[in-house]
Amino acid sequence: MRRVKGWANGLRSSPWGENKLTNQAEYSPYDTEIYRITKESERLLDKEEGILYRTYKPHPESIHPANQEQIRKIINNIPSHYLTGLKGIFLCSGSKKQLNCNEFRFASYNDFYKVIYLFPFPKMMCLHYKTKPKPSICIEYERHGTRWIEENNGWILKFDKKSIQSFYLKDVLFHELGHHVENQFHDIKHKSNKQRERFAEWFAIEYGLKSQIK
Repeated sequence: MRRVKGWANGLRSSPWGENKLTNQAEYSPYDTEIYRITKESERLLDKEEGILYRTYKPHPESIHPANQEQIRKIINNIPSHYLTGLKGIFLCSGSKKQLNCNEFRFASYNDFYKVIYLFPFPKMMCLHYKTKPKPSICIEYERHGTRWIEENNGWILKFDKKSIQSFYLKDVLFHELGHHVENQFHDIKHKSNKQRERFAEWFAIEYGLKSQIK
């Protein structure tokens, strides 16, 4: 699951928002949307022979950094064995509650339905941090062309159209695909969340950033 130690609107923060890997939020509007759109598509997921692509109109305050055509182009160039069992890639609509959530989520992977969910990004093209993350985290974003701006009450991670598209197509998408690959081919029963996140991050670097896929 690709998350960020920051929040979208800069208005709220809590201990939940400080842990990149936490899955203990008492309420998640992201999971609510995942449940709803998966139930809507359950029959199609069962019938579809290949990958089911669905695009939902984004919330008025959000955008889809990449469209279905761009995602298909990349997926079509990925070795087929990595896609074995992948049932769907959904571009979610997002919501005001997601924008107000203590922890921003770029995407998620459901290992039961085998679907990747890509969430829209705030139209203001930035995320807020109380403190600047450690250098290894900063580099994850900077290599796509982002900028850090210091403010009195924290830091802003600023994207533009090119950098957010690059980040979604070369990092976020491959990060979630990494979760699918590990789920399909590796024994994950005894792996911690941190171990699974490390594999997904490695997969995104190796096949999203280093590959020649355009």
